Amino acid sequence: MYQADNANLGAASHYVGGAPIWGVSSSGRFMDPPNGSYIIYSSRQFQNTLDSGLFQTARMSPSSLRYYGIGLENGNYTVTLQFAEFDSPDPQAWKSRARRVFDIYLQGERREQNFDIRKAAGGKSFVVVKKQYVVPVVKNFLEIHLFWAGKGTCCIPTQGYYGPAISALSATPNFIPTVHYSVDKKSSSKTGVIVGVVIGVAVCLLAALAGVFVWRQKRKKMLLELEELYTIVGRPNVFSYSELRSATENFDSSNLLGAGGYGSVYKGKLSDGRVVAVKQLSESSNQGKVQFATEIETISRVQHRNLVKLYGCCLESKTPLLVYECLENGSLDHALFGKGGLNLDWPRRFEICLGIARGIAYLHEESSVRIVHRDIKASNVLLDADLNPKISDFGLAKLYDDKKTHVSTKVAGTFGYLAPEYAMRGHMTEKIDVFAFGVVALEIVAGESNHHTTLEEETTYIFEKVWDLYENGNPL
Repeated sequence: MYQADNANLGAASHYVGGAPIWGVSSSGRFMDPPNGSYIIYSSRQFQNTLDSGLFQTARMSPSSLRYYGIGLENGNYTVTLQFAEFDSPDPQAWKSRARRVFDIYLQGERREQNFDIRKAAGGKSFVVVKKQYVVPVVKNFLEIHLFWAGKGTCCIPTQGYYGPAISALSATPNFIPTVHYSVDKKSSSKTGVIVGVVIGVAVCLLAALAGVFVWRQKRKKMLLELEELYTIVGRPNVFSYSELRSATENFDSSNLLGAGGYGSVYKGKLSDGRVVAVKQLSESSNQGKVQFATEIETISRVQHRNLVKLYGCCLESKTPLLVYECLENGSLDHALFGKGGLNLDWPRRFEICLGIARGIAYLHEESSVRIVHRDIKASNVLLDADLNPKISDFGLAKLYDDKKTHVSTKVAGTFGYLAPEYAMRGHMTEKIDVFAFGVVALEIVAGESNHHTTLEEETTYIFEKVWDLYENGNPL
């Protein structure tokens, strides 16, 4: 069955076709016009194909492009991906330096690394390149992911000449699909008897049938909603509630790692042996499931060695669950100020400061989707087995448009780490993370926490002490 992909997607958006067979999600923002198209057009004739018109349009994305096959029968499929490169107006001009290079993942497994359409076509444009793979489908779901991993060009020359792109794709079963349309005579006769009985007692069962109908309609609506959400986050990264309940021993208090205003975090062990941290969002949170899924879709696109890795989520429970990698040495807050904290020498403290700075710089400047964390503090920095820092807890994170001087938002964060202009006026820029990082750096150097649970007048914060030392010419 042919299904057109002509939705007008933008940065961090998704689309599910009218017939829920294929879904698509895209993340990343082109550096050119803010409202530009994410589809390439050309009226040229394409070679190495019998249907040139099919390749006159192509879907593109500056960073990450995913396609989802929904409701497929389980089994092995031959997945065919077809690409064609579009030429620049003047091959001798600076625009000819564009290099579209990306990786191809199928069901989360990388099949092609640094794939270059033009190179695969012998250095030519408007030549169709076909790639075929045998892919197992489980849970009735197929994921095709085209991901820019840093090779090739990312911002030049203009929109349309960089980032993942694809013209057509298909999934053909390598088996005879099961058909459930035939009904034998015995089944027909039994059905007739059952229908007769139902008609005879219809008056007695009317109320019960009405209740069942309402329940089924609600369940159908919920399943459709979840199916659409699955197209955003990808089913391979969605855990069942029973799986996470088993991993955490029914969220036993002995596995509690910590708790805060946005929920509790439990240690768990998955069936595959991975040790994870399961964050159970608080019921008091006003974040809806669609907003929650969009946040997960956005955060899952940013990957850096100084950011905690998100394994997936669960949408079945009353309160959404997030599944992160579990880091052995806990939070930086506990390492610095907790009982039995770690003995961190000066070189290690410097490396921790540097790692946090790298993570923040990636969120602000290097990722395709700019993010302001808004809650940088020692308790939101975790340490792995080698004491490498990783920023965690993106519950307050916001997308940031660097073309705007500031964005006014409701003030959120932790007292003691808020930049003055943000606390007073709610003006959100990347500088609020920079200010909070400065406070954390002072905590690391001084070995003293700036977070106080009381509001007593005699309470002195660390930057006030540092400023007094600076004015008097004394070292920290």
